[in-house]
Amino acid sequence: MTLPWLQEAKQSLCAARLADRVPHALLLHEDPGAGGLQLASWIAQLLLCRESARAPCGACPDCQWVRVRQHPDCQHIQPEGKSRQIVVDQVRDAVTELRLTGHSGRAKIAILAPAEALNANAANALLKTLEEPTPTTLLILVTTQPSRLLPTIRSRCLKLRVAAPARSDAVQWLTDARGAGPWDAALAALDTGPLALLEIDPAEIASTRREVLVHLCALHDQTLQPPAIAERWAKDELDLRLACTESWITDQIMIAASAIDDLPEMRREPQLSTGPRGLNIGLLLEFHDAVRELRSLMHTSINKSLAVESLLWRWAQVRTR
Repeated sequence: MTLPWLQEAKQSLCAARLADRVPHALLLHEDPGAGGLQLASWIAQLLLCRESARAPCGACPDCQWVRVRQHPDCQHIQPEGKSRQIVVDQVRDAVTELRLTGHSGRAKIAILAPAEALNANAANALLKTLEEPTPTTLLILVTTQPSRLLPTIRSRCLKLRVAAPARSDAVQWLTDARGAGPWDAALAALDTGPLALLEIDPAEIASTRREVLVHLCALHDQTLQPPAIAERWAKDELDLRLACTESWITDQIMIAASAIDDLPEMRREPQLSTGPRGLNIGLLLEFHDAVRELRSLMHTSINKSLAVESLLWRWAQVRTR
């Protein structure tokens, strides 16, 4: 699978390899759906490929083993089972393996994704390895949220930004990969990169986004009350509905901000005009944070109906105050 928007990063990494300047730790800060994990796998192929002059060749046994995650010198560390964390024993086992002699004689690699899943003890164990790196080893941390990593971990890694392609490029790539569909609406709904949509029905996402906007507008017009919507949201695709809400609120914030020529003035004024009613940008930002917080609680035992109802009451207040 060719990801053309990663080409510049790949060229930089090839140059670093040829100059023998590959770091011992690499932090890939990716946009969701931009291909950070795919780039990490490509880096492993680059360093482990048997065809050094044209690495990564993609055809040698080492490249193929990396692709299917079976290379003995390339570990993948991620949350296991139902856990949402990378725990300390996983990191310790990985560090022990990194210190052993490699089977290929070329490199020893560990890919941690998502790196923000490291719990406190695991992060501290990883930090010790970063402070005392061993030769011919590479740690690759893939994350969409580098701020959740310890500052001391971030400071010991070479940072590489993995940005999603422009919306039009993403639409074209998805059309080529999967055929025609409402890709633009689906990308807008989830505010994500194209790889996040490879196995998702774009029509379903676009339909859900339209319904979410209808509900939010109905709350604005006071033709529906939160209890009438909350139960339906809680029972059906809640995380998708919240993602659609978050991306749309982000758009409203950007639209409101772009209407202000003087940014210091925007910071002083609590109200930004958006048609017949004022939009309180402070409350809008608070609502955005509330949506993100609720999304982070989706895998807990929270009462989803009550939580969604509370959130939608907040939205009604944002639109009318």
